[in-house]
Amino acid sequence: LASLLIPASAGTGSEATPNAILAIPEQNTKIGIISPVLLPDYVALLPELTTSMPPHIASSTGIDALCHLIECFTATVANPVSDNAALIGLRKLLNNIETACAEPHNLAAKLEMLWASYYGGVAIAHAGTHLVHALSYPLGGKYHLPHGVANAILLAPCMRVVRPDAVEKFAQVWDLVPGADTTLSAEEKSHALVDWFAALVRRLNLPDNLETLGVPRNDIASLSDAALNVKRLMNNAPRQVSHAEVQGIYQTLFPEI
Repeated sequence: LASLLIPASAGTGSEATPNAILAIPEQNTKIGIISPVLLPDYVALLPELTTSMPPHIASSTGIDALCHLIECFTATVANPVSDNAALIGLRKLLNNIETACAEPHNLAAKLEMLWASYYGGVAIAHAGTHLVHALSYPLGGKYHLPHGVANAILLAPCMRVVRPDAVEKFAQVWDLVPGADTTLSAEEKSHALVDWFAALVRRLNLPDNLETLGVPRNDIASLSDAALNVKRLMNNAPRQVSHAEVQGIYQTLFPEI
């Protein structure tokens, strides 16, 4: 028997990974199950199947793919194979995500997003995600936030924390951004990329704080405990992140008092 996977969204890239994710309600988080038997024999990328996604689903799943690509590219376990896949996927995604969300029947943009998602899965299969996904797991496991929405809220704050340890790679990604000023220094490019990520999430009209999604501010400490317990991912971060830093990231996701 042969298996064939046909994704109907352009986000998880699960058709290219050996991963499955399960929610564990008792632990208020999610865990990954990883096995080569989960890899399919064939994959078909059909943009026609993604045209019916509502804009908020297209945008949140697209940001999930972006997180896969940028996290794998900057992970401690990154390697030439995962880097190549990540860069191919990033070029496709950065140039097409907004068009694909704004023009649901633009099959060319939709196909490029499917490829970007697929390459994100390939990057995961050869490397791994880190901070964004580790912090999003408790939000999904306890509060059932859609995975792409949780990742979108966390993307810029998490990348701001790891940026100093991934300047050169962030600079490489900045050069792929449409209309990017490539004359900037590597340090300037790395800052510009994080700012661009934050602006992209706003342009896609995704939620920008946890309070409006029903997550209480007084749960920051327990969310941080749960995130740090996702060691499979936290160990992939470009540098070790402290409990205080994780709490600080969650704190930025609430309106200022």
